[in-house]
Amino acid sequence: MRWSRYALLLAVLGNIALIASLFWIAGVHTMERLLLASIFSLPLLASLNGLARARIYTAAWASMAALFYMAYAMVEYISGAPSIAVDLCLGASIAMFVGTVVLAKWDAREREAQRPDA
Repeated sequence: MRWSRYALLLAVLGNIALIASLFWIAGVHTMERLLLASIFSLPLLASLNGLARARIYTAAWASMAALFYMAYAMVEYISGAPSIAVDLCLGASIAMFVGTVVLAKWDAREREAQRPDA
């Protein structure tokens, strides 16, 4: 059984939920916030293709990008705007981070186990 597929699913679902939460946070504010959410979602859209194809290199840099979105959600939360959208943004960024890190680790183990002994 390939456990890395579950981590991949977590990473992809976290990515999609993070995009949705960015627009949900911006949807209740001004047009400038909507433009900012569009710009913030570009790296997520770029990584979504590579994650959907289970590319480990994409998972590696997407895990670093997820830390940026975690920091953004914490700033929104601390600045006095706690809402369901901010909670979803924080949860989705954590899910994306955990999914991408675990995907890289488990995929390496599975490849090692499949390699014939020399």
